[in-house]
Amino acid sequence: MQANQTRRNFLKTTGAAAAALAGSAPGMGRAAAPFFKMYMMIPNNQPARMIWGTLAAQQISKLGIDVQSSYVPWSVITPRRTNGEGKSHAEGGWDAYLERYYYNSITPMPNNLFSSTAFPPNGQNYYYVNDEEIDASLKDYAAAREEGPRMEAIHRFEKRWYDIQPMTILFYPEDVIATNPKLSGFTGTTFNPVFFPDPHNWTIEGAEGGATAAFASWQPPQNLTPMYTGGYSDSNVFGPVFNRLYEYKDWETKEIAPALATGHTMSEDGKQWVISLREGVKWHSGEEFTAEDVIFTWKMIMDPAYASAFNAPFVEIFGSPDAFKATGKYEVTIDLPAFTIQFEHWVMNAMQVMPKHVLEGIAPGDLRAHPFNTWNGSYEVTLSDGSTYTAKGGVGTGPWVCQGQDQMRKAFVYAKNADYWQETPGNVETFYVVNIQGSDAVLSALKSGEIDAHDPMYDIGSLVDTIDPSWGKVQTYDSYKWQHVCYNLQHPVFGTGVDTPLGREDPSRAAEAAAYVRQAFSHAMPREQIVQEIASGFGAPGTVPMPFTAPEYAKELLKPIEYDLEIARDFMTKAGYVY
Repeated sequence: MQANQTRRNFLKTTGAAAAALAGSAPGMGRAAAPFFKMYMMIPNNQPARMIWGTLAAQQISKLGIDVQSSYVPWSVITPRRTNGEGKSHAEGGWDAYLERYYYNSITPMPNNLFSSTAFPPNGQNYYYVNDEEIDASLKDYAAAREEGPRMEAIHRFEKRWYDIQPMTILFYPEDVIATNPKLSGFTGTTFNPVFFPDPHNWTIEGAEGGATAAFASWQPPQNLTPMYTGGYSDSNVFGPVFNRLYEYKDWETKEIAPALATGHTMSEDGKQWVISLREGVKWHSGEEFTAEDVIFTWKMIMDPAYASAFNAPFVEIFGSPDAFKATGKYEVTIDLPAFTIQFEHWVMNAMQVMPKHVLEGIAPGDLRAHPFNTWNGSYEVTLSDGSTYTAKGGVGTGPWVCQGQDQMRKAFVYAKNADYWQETPGNVETFYVVNIQGSDAVLSALKSGEIDAHDPMYDIGSLVDTIDPSWGKVQTYDSYKWQHVCYNLQHPVFGTGVDTPLGREDPSRAAEAAAYVRQAFSHAMPREQIVQEIASGFGAPGTVPMPFTAPEYAKELLKPIEYDLEIARDFMTKAGYVY
């Protein structure tokens, strides 16, 4: 950043340049005498992330590595990382990319992301983390029924991660959001898939009759069936339509409250669970919600034909679909192979329930292209009484009914569910999720009254000084997320280490050599500079994939990772590289 350049102009200039490139930036960060070549994909949907991504690539290049960077959309990254084969970028897979990530529940569930049993395509361990100590600690974490052993296990996971650095955790961001000053009831950030816009709780001051509200989400969604969710762009849209068995009351307390379930019991050994379901709940079609919908949802996720990324953890939790059954119209009984925290704090709290009467007639191979998943077009649903319901997208039990897409406005449309199973305090009757590209564009939309709030992915922290209180109320939230540089841990250098000098000399030390290289990457990152100069102070330097403010974060154990290029080069030397 030039001395005479404001941070805002720097962001705008870099973002515009990245958009103009629309692809690769050849030669960026290239080392003069490289030890090896590395391709880094930088998502092009956030100017600030593009800056620290570029900086990360430049820092790695200072270690003698030829870093080839490219600004690309997620539609390029996703197929490369999920091909399930672990190939390098040159082979059609990937080497490294930047990501803002989190666990799919407020109670951290690293098992779902970092267990060696969760490789794609049926799991979300896109990074191929495959470490015996990490696996053992996560297994103990999931099995622990008391807080003491659970904390001991998760701290072992954190310590092992800190020592081998499977990925470089850059920092823990703070979410900065601007809202319509006349909007009340907006009290939290988004967190896929358990927190998303909740306009049924919003009140717009001065609105006569039913108010209309709009929420901006940067990326268009890829899938709108909950079991296919890949991020905020999906759950921002489908979230208001569906319910889970248990849901969080609010972002501030993060306390759980009954939703489609009214309660449950657990056996002394933690294996058998009996869930009581809420009676009188209707799907948007008018059909009654029952235990059969819960059973159908879980079986879908466990069926490989549907190719849900949640398949692997579901198989790990349940063993087989025989583990659960309907023992009454409003009762589900589960017999787990073993107690696991993942059932109570992930399956029951984070997984939306889907409608059997709608989806049982759609073949697994047809679902992704079906209007249920795309919200594009309409279809007829035959009900139990022989009548039909015309659906315009997903059919849920939630407070908002899908009305399909408004193609002209680039928006997803909702009507308030008049038959929702609980009372809601807001005055909003019609709601839109609008896809708007760019931080400046979203603030312009807020100023003009086109939207009332937006997703934190716009990363407006550097622009808060441009927001006038007359049209924008700035809110900040602990994000419970982290920004990191991901590495393909099947890459022969920084993944398996077999192509490092040390790994070639002594194959038994290949994994050790790869860890040295990743530690070098980590020490090359100026985390404090990134937080202060690029994230405008909204965040804290990162260490491990655990929310910095979570009770599970071992603050006494996890000291800040020093930025020191000499230390970084020493680690490269340990891996056998000679300067």
